[in-house]
Amino acid sequence: MDIYILHFDTSNIEPKILEKFCHKSFKNRQKQLEHAFLYFMLDKILNEKYGVQDRILEFIDGKPFLNTRKLYFSLSHSGDFVVIAISKNNCGVDIEKIKVRDYKTISERMGFECASLKEFYKEWTKYEANFKLGSKYKSTKTAELENYVLTAVSENNDEEFQFYIQIREETKEYMQNWSDVVAEYGRRYGTKVKGWWIDGSY
Repeated sequence: MDIYILHFDTSNIEPKILEKFCHKSFKNRQKQLEHAFLYFMLDKILNEKYGVQDRILEFIDGKPFLNTRKLYFSLSHSGDFVVIAISKNNCGVDIEKIKVRDYKTISERMGFECASLKEFYKEWTKYEANFKLGSKYKSTKTAELENYVLTAVSENNDEEFQFYIQIREETKEYMQNWSDVVAEYGRRYGTKVKGWWIDGSY
């Protein structure tokens, strides 16, 4: 399963183009934009990364599918990020921004066993992802990103999970500079250094 973590940003997309990717109506304008952006990016990734020509969607009990069923996908959004999971197997994904809440009460109601807020969000995203899957998951992967938690699930026991995180343009130079520093460490010290830790790199 390929899991794409993208920044929610519609500033460079014409509103008329986004309108073509609205599959349902929302009273809230922000919710409408989030919905359209997710499907716009899904269409773009299916076309450019997978070469899918027939990208017609159909909805069964609210769950979206490619009508060819050659690939399956799941979508989620929270705060600054959207997530698109694509697999050859039926899948589900959910991302949530960690917020302070009465997780103990909710956990008791949901039947979760959680000793901390972060554990609660791991259980909650797994629950939501499994709901989107539509059946009991057979494999799962949870990841943390800044103050977000996301979980992906699959109906396949042997599913492999690969994450792709979008890097903002303004941080690319920063990342390249650190890459050059690490390369210089390798050239200068070779096998004399077993490894190193870089803290605070975002």
